[in-house]
Amino acid sequence: MSDDSSADSAQRYEKTAAFAWTERAFELLESGRLRAEIRQPRPGVLASHVWGRCPRCGHDIDDWQPLSAVTGLTGSRQPGSTTRDTTDVEPVDINCGCGTVHSGAPADITGCGVSFRVELEPVPEGAAPERE
Repeated sequence: MSDDSSADSAQRYEKTAAFAWTERAFELLESGRLRAEIRQPRPGVLASHVWGRCPRCGHDIDDWQPLSAVTGLTGSRQPGSTTRDTTDVEPVDINCGCGTVHSGAPADITGCGVSFRVELEPVPEGAAPERE
């Protein structure tokens, strides 16, 4: 069990995207109990990784999301060009995917039902990812 007072294994399922959970996620990011990064595995391709404690139920989450796709495969794109500025802050919406069946959840649904947003800056190409 976590030492975080918001962690509650008996937390009932509730489909919510209240801004309070985004604020709580920010607090967890600042404390290091929630971690997040954006990587650019290839030019023009971005992916996010958010892992650590869910801001609502406190269980472990591990969320990977593609944020862009390779375009211009037919040769219309100039070599080295991208369709987005990879230095911009990127908003990433996360749903609790803790894998725990919370009471009151619909059949075959895991997670506590919370959705929250984190905003990240991409890691520069070639930089080592942050790890604990």
